[in-house]
Amino acid sequence: MCCLINLRHLVIEGTRLKEMPPQMCKLKNRQMLSYFVLGENGGSRIKELGELQSLCGSLCILGLENVVDVGDVIQADLKNKEQLTELILEWKYGETDDSTKERQVLDALKPHGKLKKLKIRGYWGTIFPDWVAHKSFSDFVEVSLIHCERCCLLPSFGQLPSLRKLEIEYMNGLESIGDEFCGTSLTKPFPSLESLRISHMDLLENWSFAGVEQRGELFPRLREIYLRDCKKLKLKVEINSAYPSLERIKLDSCPRLESFSGMGLPSNLKGLDIHKCPMLIADRMNWDLQRLSSLQRLALRGCEFEEAVDSFPEEGLLPSTLTSLWIWSFRNLKALHGKGFQQLISLQHLEIYYFEELESLPEEGLPLSLNYLFISICPLLKERCQRGTGEDWPKIQHIPNIMHFVPSPSSVCSNHLFSEGSNRTHLCSNPNPVQMFHPFPVAKQRKNPHFQYL
Repeated sequence: MCCLINLRHLVIEGTRLKEMPPQMCKLKNRQMLSYFVLGENGGSRIKELGELQSLCGSLCILGLENVVDVGDVIQADLKNKEQLTELILEWKYGETDDSTKERQVLDALKPHGKLKKLKIRGYWGTIFPDWVAHKSFSDFVEVSLIHCERCCLLPSFGQLPSLRKLEIEYMNGLESIGDEFCGTSLTKPFPSLESLRISHMDLLENWSFAGVEQRGELFPRLREIYLRDCKKLKLKVEINSAYPSLERIKLDSCPRLESFSGMGLPSNLKGLDIHKCPMLIADRMNWDLQRLSSLQRLALRGCEFEEAVDSFPEEGLLPSTLTSLWIWSFRNLKALHGKGFQQLISLQHLEIYYFEELESLPEEGLPLSLNYLFISICPLLKERCQRGTGEDWPKIQHIPNIMHFVPSPSSVCSNHLFSEGSNRTHLCSNPNPVQMFHPFPVAKQRKNPHFQYL
């Protein structure tokens, strides 16, 4: 390959390459190199990147755990590759225990200041070098930190003026998120951030910006926040009017969350997902959802530790603006509250999953506005909702699109009933179907013989 001196683009995605071919440094005209793989005994070859000054676009460096000499990393000269827009740095998880060397390697990988996207995966240091969130990286728009298991302190991402998307996952050394996350250089931290995702943080207990709140809005443009598998995160969820642009909240598997802030949920909220947060769901009557005139989509999922929910939705719980509702896996739920549903005059899309004790649909029927109803694993409803003959059929016969999922024994036993990312718009005969909103993994329906029209 070293003879291909005029080669401009080399894409090696989807291969099982264990290390780069020899003498890659001779391909000095190359502009695009999707991956650079450091083999088990070839960590020093990272310095070959120093000869490739024309690289542009995205570059992913794999196998950084194999670097022995930090000096080789410095020779890679990433800081002068000004045409790179995205940099992905990856260590093999758990392959090193020298956190000091890891930090030195990452420090030497400092890119040029106009980089747009940064992803760090498998980093084993306890803290990040200063450049990762330095205000000089003013063009950063996306940052991901994944499987940085030993890190115990977050960089001050709040001082990055252009950052729009931030993702932090599997940082199991982190116990709290506070004022240091916001930084001190900006009056309003995170001025451009639109999406914040924090997940799988085993030790995270506290989330508080008490000092920064005195400076005004925390996340002035944040539209979406997602917290998942933060099993120790406790007390109140500080998501309130300090987030003036927030439109969607997803909270998943955070069992110690008790309530939302006393300041209330943001008034612009359009979508709310609460998944396996039993204490928070038990406090639902204090969410003051009636105040949220923009709320259109709500998804609630219980869990095996859920307190008994005898009837849902309670009268006065949900706003009349709601257009889509998902309720899932409240094992003890026996009745749907008729008056609670009759208030939902805008509801178009209703899905109910896994209610083994649900005995019937409400006597008052379901809202006349509904055009899509999906029922799954509600065994007591199967016969009652049969077209033309079921006792509950008159209550739903006005709905144009009704689907029922009949799981096979293997799908239930193997726990593969639900999977990510299904697109179910093809199930609706309505030429203008309701915009789909999939808060949790949903059942595969494409070409699935277990789905039936009623």
